[in-house]
Amino acid sequence: MSVATESDVDQLIEEFKINGFIVIEDFIPIDLLDRITEAWLPIRDREIERQGGNPNRGANRYAIDIPLERPFVDPEIFDHPALVKLFKSFLGEEYIFQDYSSLTPFPGAVYQRWHRDVELLFPGLMTPPVMVAFRIPLCDATEENGSIEVLPGSHYIADKEVCYSMSNERRGKWFDHVLGDDSNRIGNYYPVRLNVKRGTIWLFDLRLFHRGTPNVSDHPRDDLIMHFSRPWFFSGKPHDRIEDTMPRELWDGLSAHARQVMRYKRIAG
Repeated sequence: MSVATESDVDQLIEEFKINGFIVIEDFIPIDLLDRITEAWLPIRDREIERQGGNPNRGANRYAIDIPLERPFVDPEIFDHPALVKLFKSFLGEEYIFQDYSSLTPFPGAVYQRWHRDVELLFPGLMTPPVMVAFRIPLCDATEENGSIEVLPGSHYIADKEVCYSMSNERRGKWFDHVLGDDSNRIGNYYPVRLNVKRGTIWLFDLRLFHRGTPNVSDHPRDDLIMHFSRPWFFSGKPHDRIEDTMPRELWDGLSAHARQVMRYKRIAG
């Protein structure tokens, strides 16, 4: 895996502060990604069949929980020394694992609305990050298959007029009224499409403005997503799901630090 030097990690920390996201290429070995993908596809297909004609993230876009088991939970990935240093910098020494899910746009998926994945704790007041997403693309992300679009630096926007000028039931969640919907841009701003190759990972502050884009290809684009947070921000909602139980054998094989990060998870047996 890449990102081995102190200077590399220090540079990524500064990039994250400025942009609200970082991209690390060639981080996950392709043979490990192959094992993850092979185990993932049957789970994904069963859940898509269950959701039927009503996908939970809009037309042809599916969010699916991922079981806390190998090969999905691999300490060589999430407990990698570079990632540990990054997460400690972003979220503090006592950071925790929150949940594990996927987001897959199939052919025919359309633009999402511009959004944040968490709302501001104190509108009008900027705070340090409270939650960070760690995304693992299982295939190349391209313009054709609906790569994610982000607006660098937007994690710093705490202005109440921008974030709370809507009158619907999701005030503070959607931002098309500021940025424009679909391909209709309002004003001058400079989003970035995260067209990344397989083996890359990327991390982002959940306050960052972002959206999914149309998948006009002939294949789905699978992303696996781990969420990490400050310990006081933990949500117990995942505990309602059987997937949130970790096998005892996997737990016993984790390092002391990995157990600390996973300390709010349920252990089988």
